[in-house]
Amino acid sequence: MPRLLLIAAILGVAVVIYALIDCVMSRKHEVRSISKTAWFVTILVLPLIGAGMWFLFGRPRKQGPSGPRRPAPRKPTAPDDDPAFLQNLEAQRWQRAREEERRRREQEQKEREAKARETGKNPPVRDDKHDGEGDDAGPGPTGAHHP
Repeated sequence: MPRLLLIAAILGVAVVIYALIDCVMSRKHEVRSISKTAWFVTILVLPLIGAGMWFLFGRPRKQGPSGPRRPAPRKPTAPDDDPAFLQNLEAQRWQRAREEERRRREQEQKEREAKARETGKNPPVRDDKHDGEGDDAGPGPTGAHHP
């Protein structure tokens, strides 16, 4: 008789420890009935009853006869479903537009300088306060540039 009680006690402790570990390892959004923390406390306060209730009412359900109990979180299947990919794409597009705008302005500046050299004028003074537009005023009445 004492041997049987010892085996029952060892089995009871093993079930409670298994239930606690299973509760801790479960994802909180998959736990049923009450919160994960409440299940943990229930298993500790009412060891065998709490463990039994955990296995019946709290443990996440299996997905099928051969399906995994805790599936990996669903990841985007296509690149256009991934927000990080779309954000990276938008950043690249914005960077490309800035680079093209910079090249366009440099090309316009070179064309203005080349045109000024062809006509024998000094290149126009660049006013950084503006986008470079309207700087082709040329020399004033005294032959000096106006900034």
